Amino acid sequence: MRERFEQRLFRLFAQAGYSPARILTVTPEEMVEIPGITVPNIRAVLCIQNKVLAEHNKRRAGQLVEEIFKKEGGMDEIRFEAQKQDFVTESDSFTG
Repeated sequence: MRERFEQRLFRLFAQAGYSPARILTVTPEEMVEIPGITVPNIRAVLCIQNKVLAEHNKRRAGQLVEEIFKKEGGMDEIRFEAQKQDFVTESDSFTG
């Protein structure tokens, strides 16, 4: 029986040491290092990220990602990224 696309994607991430939740935050640079990943796999992950993290879903997506990281114990990393993004946004508003 043929493995479903989603199952294969989760299996590849698991074999590379990533949790399924990392699909929402992994970068393309990190994905190309995953053994066995293909261009269609990378495109699918980017599509998922874009849909989940779309502008109109930003607040809810942020809450979902935060909940996931809380469960996995990685909140310090996401809090740092959020603070860094706020800093960039604030500094951009001063220059314009």
